[in-house]
Amino acid sequence: MLSKPESKAGRLQRIVLELLREHEGAGAIPTSARFLFYELVQRGVLSKEKKGTGRRPDQDLHEALTRLRDDELIPWDWIVDETRALDDHTGWSSVTNAVRAMAQQARLDPWNGDAPLILTESRSLSGVLRDLAVEYGVKIAATNGQAGGFLRTDIAPSLSQGDIVLYIGDHDWQGHQIEANTRGVLEHLVGELDWERIALTEKQVVEYDLERLRIMKPDRRYSPPRSHPAVETEALSQSVIVDVVRSALEARLPEPLAAVQEREEEEERTAVIAALRRAP
Repeated sequence: MLSKPESKAGRLQRIVLELLREHEGAGAIPTSARFLFYELVQRGVLSKEKKGTGRRPDQDLHEALTRLRDDELIPWDWIVDETRALDDHTGWSSVTNAVRAMAQQARLDPWNGDAPLILTESRSLSGVLRDLAVEYGVKIAATNGQAGGFLRTDIAPSLSQGDIVLYIGDHDWQGHQIEANTRGVLEHLVGELDWERIALTEKQVVEYDLERLRIMKPDRRYSPPRSHPAVETEALSQSVIVDVVRSALEARLPEPLAAVQEREEEEERTAVIAALRRAP
């Protein structure tokens, strides 16, 4: 049961529940606590300023989300958690059953071998974009800030010269340095890339009135830390970011995605599954 409506916790729980229902209606589920926090800041419900009690600015939100899920008012999987994962390496009862299951999930490549990479600075953002990446058959990864080994061991081997990289990062001194380092490392290893920062840009900051959400962000790569003005990517609403990414993908598709999906179902998967059913 939620806290009493007249209590501070109870009011926030109900506001968050209503916001999540808005996300559900807009098709923006799953989402992340980070996106919800920024939306509540924009609505004047929460503040990005640290409290004198030592609590994080988003701590009340996390507690409200836990209460909503504990009370089964929202499913647990409505909120993505990119900090944890389960790796399942279990097998199948037979190879035939494995192939049949995989045939149901097999996808045609709508990019003719040149699928773009969506590269995000934050893990929470890659989590909410994963369904879109699956829909369009592209690669997606998060650098989680400035990375070194990950770029060399995982990202670079997946790229070739001229590949499309759609980058999403914070609009600030640190964010642009992270992007420059990421691009520099990858292009040194694989050659020039078709690189485009699709968010967050100065034009978007102006268009969506995000200047009021600019914060002073500490950069702990320096000693002592330096602070720079910043607008974080999640200041854009989740639906706007999804639309930005979708538009960027649509503009680069060799043919309409619907045509590929129709061919995938009618010409490919149906025939393969029928053949497997005839197999002993």
